[in-house]
Amino acid sequence: MCEELLQILLNQPDLKVVENQTQRYLRNLGARSVILDVLCQDKTGAYFNIEVQKHDKHSAELRPDEYQKRVRCNLANIDTVFTEKGVEFRNLPDIYAIFLSEHDPFEQSCTTYHIHRAITETGTHVQNGIHEIYVNAEANDGSLHAELMNYMVDSNGYHPVFKKLSQKVQYFKESQKGVNEMGNVFDEYAEKRANDERKIFAAKLLEDATFAVSKIAELTGLSEQEVENLKQTIA
Repeated sequence: MCEELLQILLNQPDLKVVENQTQRYLRNLGARSVILDVLCQDKTGAYFNIEVQKHDKHSAELRPDEYQKRVRCNLANIDTVFTEKGVEFRNLPDIYAIFLSEHDPFEQSCTTYHIHRAITETGTHVQNGIHEIYVNAEANDGSLHAELMNYMVDSNGYHPVFKKLSQKVQYFKESQKGVNEMGNVFDEYAEKRANDERKIFAAKLLEDATFAVSKIAELTGLSEQEVENLKQTIA
C-alpha cells in the first residue's frame, strides 16, 4: 500500500519499497527527538518519510513555515540517525519528505507543491538530495494526486486506479477479520506512541543524571530494565 502511494505521488511506477516502518522513533540525544508517521526505504537506498496531518483546529491554524519546519526537523533526524561515521558526502542517500494534509498548507490552490532549492541570482535549481513534496485534499486541481487525496479522505469502495490501497481499505472496513485487525492496529499504535513518549522523557531524565534508574522507572512507567537498556544507549 505504501509502495503504491509513493509510485503515484512521485510518478515512479517502478519504485520498489524494501522496508516500511510506521511510527518510527528517532532518538536524538541533546536535541529534539521525533516520531515519524511512516519511514520507507527503496531498493536504491533512498529514504521516504510520509507525514499525515489531519484537518483539525490545530492543523488549520498551522502556518506554511510551521509545516516546513516540522519537515525540516524530521529530515535532520533522518540524516543524523542513518548516516554512518566516515561516509562520503557523495554517498549520502536521497531523502523524500512527503507531507499529506487535508488543509492546503500554502493556500495557492495547488493539490501538490514541490519545494526546490534555487540560486537566487539565476533561478537555477540545485540539488542536495532532499526532496520536499506537500500534497493536500483541499485544493482539487483535477490531477491524479487530487483524485488520490479525495479517495484517502472518503475511503469508499474499490478504486480501479488505486488497486492495492483500495483493496486494503475494503479489507479493513468490510471483513470481520479486517475490522478485528484494524482494532489491534489502533491499540498497538496507541501503546507504541505512548511508550515512545515515555522513552523520550526517560532519556531526558537520564541525561540530567539527577535521578536514579528506579525513580525514572517510577516517573515514566517503564520497567527498570527498559531504563537500564536506554541508559546503555546513552552512555
